[in-house]
Amino acid sequence: MSGITKPEVPDAQKPPRTIAIKLHAGTNLNADSGGAPLALVARVYKLRQNGAFQQATYDTFTNPQKEKDVLGADLIEVKEITLVPGQRYEVSEKVSREAGFVGIVALFRKPAAQRWKLTFPAEQAEKSGITLGANACALTVGTGVAVAEDVGASKFLTPAPCG
Repeated sequence: MSGITKPEVPDAQKPPRTIAIKLHAGTNLNADSGGAPLALVARVYKLRQNGAFQQATYDTFTNPQKEKDVLGADLIEVKEITLVPGQRYEVSEKVSREAGFVGIVALFRKPAAQRWKLTFPAEQAEKSGITLGANACALTVGTGVAVAEDVGASKFLTPAPCG
């Protein structure tokens, strides 16, 4: 029979996306005032939408209740990772189809302005993966296309002045 097509499967019934996430900690990770490297807490967020996440301030992510209040229904899941200097954290993360975005927050001791939090569209991240470098006070993007409002694209690979 010609002209008959199979109906589109709703996103809720599709299998979860598999997104390769790589966080590479530099040897100068989260440096203290004397330049000594320190461990860093990073979080991976699975989000329905990214608006509230992008508007959230650094302080939002230091208080779990405030984080839940600000992100509200957009927050599907959060995973916390502690990185040590020189560590490579690599995982294939299962992300449900209801998540439109993956957010990454790095809780640096003195974060560089707009370089401690990034969001990635889940559909694109499934294809490209996400590779981030974490250095003294900033994240850099190795692979993946971060949402443009996070920070100017030209700044993703440049050194950042520490706050």
